[in-house]
Amino acid sequence: MRLKIATTTFFLTGMALLALWPWLVGPRPPEGAPRPELAKYARRMSLYVVGTLTSLTLAAICALLIVRKVRLEFRDRSRENFEELIESTLRDHGRK
Repeated sequence: MRLKIATTTFFLTGMALLALWPWLVGPRPPEGAPRPELAKYARRMSLYVVGTLTSLTLAAICALLIVRKVRLEFRDRSRENFEELIESTLRDHGRK
C-alpha cells in the first residue's frame, strides 16, 4: 500500500510541477540582461527541470516495483491454482 501511495505522490508532484512551471520558474530575463541575472534564471530553471525529472522518474520506478510485485503474486497464485487442479483431477480419477 505504501508503494502505491508513493507512486501516486511522486506522479502528482511531477504533474503539479509541470502545471505550475510559469509561476515556479518565472519569466526569462530580457535580452541584454546582466550576467548574474541570467545565471540566477539558469539555476532556477535547472533546479526545476531536475526536480520534475526526479519526481517523475521516482514515480516510474515505484510503478515498476508495483508491477513486479503483482507479477510475482500472479505467478504464485497461478501455481497454486494449477496444483489444486491437478490434485482435484487425481481425486476424481481415484473415485472411479
